[in-house]
Amino acid sequence: MTLCNFGRFLEVSIPVDDIRASLAFYTALGFAELVGGDIRRYFYGIVSDGRIAIGLHAGGIDEPALSFVRADVAACWPPGVKDDPSPSFARLGVDDFHEIGMHTPDGHLLIVMEAATFSRASMADGPPPVIGHCVEIGLGCRDIENAVHFWTEAGFVAERDTVEESVELLAPGLRLGLHTDLRPGRMVLRFTPDDLDAALDALERCGTPARHDGAGYRVTAPEGTQLELVTGDSRLQALPRS
Repeated sequence: MTLCNFGRFLEVSIPVDDIRASLAFYTALGFAELVGGDIRRYFYGIVSDGRIAIGLHAGGIDEPALSFVRADVAACWPPGVKDDPSPSFARLGVDDFHEIGMHTPDGHLLIVMEAATFSRASMADGPPPVIGHCVEIGLGCRDIENAVHFWTEAGFVAERDTVEESVELLAPGLRLGLHTDLRPGRMVLRFTPDDLDAALDALERCGTPARHDGAGYRVTAPEGTQLELVTGDSRLQALPRS
């Protein structure tokens, strides 16, 4: 599978108010804390389940984002999609770490940056967290057909040929689920634990008990990230390492 037009997926970027609380939450569940570079001018932490990385940003952004890396950031937009949105921000000065932020038609922030802020090689394939590996990043959308068009024009591959109420889209190291039952702009990280009871017990010990929600359980991390624990769906295989 070739790279999407945004570049290579790096992380789910999340704004945090209390980075220590967020780091403590994820590491208590078995996420690995990764070493980042000194590019950022604010506190920045990274945790990983061995498949995806979650970047915890104590500055720079005020909403969750999908972050990608590619050369020549200034030339990357428009990225080959029709009806491109205009940049939400652009940091392209001589003394800046080059990155631009764009919103999709459904309001999801995408960040494209000039270099990785950590080494993805450090995402060792060790034991998964107690809540399992991430199997999908769920994105809320208004219109499945328009959303699929946007992402496939940018180089993502639709896993199913038909347009339904939810569709899986793939790029190297990344699986997106587009869902009309989620509010547009909303993001949910979905995990499949090997032992659901152990996962629920661990969340209780972290002081963030999960609540039953539809076919799974949902919990809100300290910084507000929505995590969903799902079981029994054979389509949701763990993301491969990129």
